[in-house]
Amino acid sequence: MPIFFVLSIAVQVICGIHAVKTGRERWLFIIIFFSLVGCLIYFFVEFLPDLRHQPATQKAGSGLFKLLDPGRDLRGLRDQLTRTDSINNRKALADGYVRAGLFKDAIDLYQTCLRGTYVDDPGIMEGLSLAHFFQENYAGAKQYLLQLKELQAEKTPHEFKLLLARTYEELGDRENALNEYMNLLRLHSGEEARYRYALLLKKMGRTQEARDLFQAVINETRIQPKFYRRAQKKWVELAKKEI
Repeated sequence: MPIFFVLSIAVQVICGIHAVKTGRERWLFIIIFFSLVGCLIYFFVEFLPDLRHQPATQKAGSGLFKLLDPGRDLRGLRDQLTRTDSINNRKALADGYVRAGLFKDAIDLYQTCLRGTYVDDPGIMEGLSLAHFFQENYAGAKQYLLQLKELQAEKTPHEFKLLLARTYEELGDRENALNEYMNLLRLHSGEEARYRYALLLKKMGRTQEARDLFQAVINETRIQPKFYRRAQKKWVELAKKEI
């Protein structure tokens, strides 16, 4: 049986099944009697638009657009701010700058948001602390992280408690860094804090304590559910290299 004929039948079957499942039986006549030509018409008129509206396809398409045009999101956020100059739109664009690695632009824009009822806004301070940290302005990061800690106390998100510990470490304040890491361990906030705590102990010459903590990263993760092991895989692999 010629391959072309087999492919033609297969395409007709696929299109026919799709038409029946989606309530488009009226297309069956065209699919059956016009063979590949009918299938092509059906594909472009009915099948392709459906495919474009699938969430997974939209997500993949969005990723492709970002790859081909990495500034697309920023342009959209800038346009949004141009249309409506609000604190929320400024913060959204500043967040976009952080994701794009444009930390100075992010800091400048976040600063314009700190006014009125937003002068102590935790979300803006989180953005400022991240932007300063990744710009390697650790003193600036510390300023906003401490303000965040004062405002939120125990409600401060774990990732920003960890960022404060890392900031102290970068500033050479090892005592405060150790205290912050220890507090995070008590909160069971994941293996990154344990790994970084161990790494700092190793730098300080406390080798056996560090080794015990590296081993704890491995042992603790091993007995946890699969989703936890998957999430902490990076820190387990790094800990193994230290033993």
